[in-house]
Amino acid sequence: ASEQTHLGAVREACTRAKLELDVIGADAGRSSAAPEADLGRYDVVFDQYGHALLNEDTLRRLSELGEVVAGMAEEHVMCSFSCGWQHGQGVWLAMHDAQAGIRHLEVEGEMPRGFDQIREDLLSQQDAEGGSEADVDYVYDIPLDTAKLVSGFSWSETEPEDGFTVLRRID
Repeated sequence: ASEQTHLGAVREACTRAKLELDVIGADAGRSSAAPEADLGRYDVVFDQYGHALLNEDTLRRLSELGEVVAGMAEEHVMCSFSCGWQHGQGVWLAMHDAQAGIRHLEVEGEMPRGFDQIREDLLSQQDAEGGSEADVDYVYDIPLDTAKLVSGFSWSETEPEDGFTVLRRID
């Protein structure tokens, strides 16, 4: 980031909002060989399913610094995803895509302790509501509840006491 781009406007907006701004990059006078290391202090929430930063390379690099849990949810098509990474390696993955079937659930790796109970409970609820004929999709919650189990964070119910800080592009 540099003052010649958008940084000046971001600084001004953060000052008005009384927010601390961390800037990393050669143009900002704060070079970092591994800027992803600075993210370890934050929970980062994107408001877009399949955000460009949620890719295998980024998750691998971040997980070299510590445990990473990532998840995505897209309600209008009932797709959900979560995964766990450690030491640069994907450890587990859970994905649901209702378009592939209401009971679709792809699972890979060594799932976290407690996953089997989540899966069993939500599949039972799905069956109790009529299985694939139900008007509800409990299987959608399996990846998301797994992410919450590991991280304590839920995209739909966890919010800091003072709320989220929303950063948006200033044109």
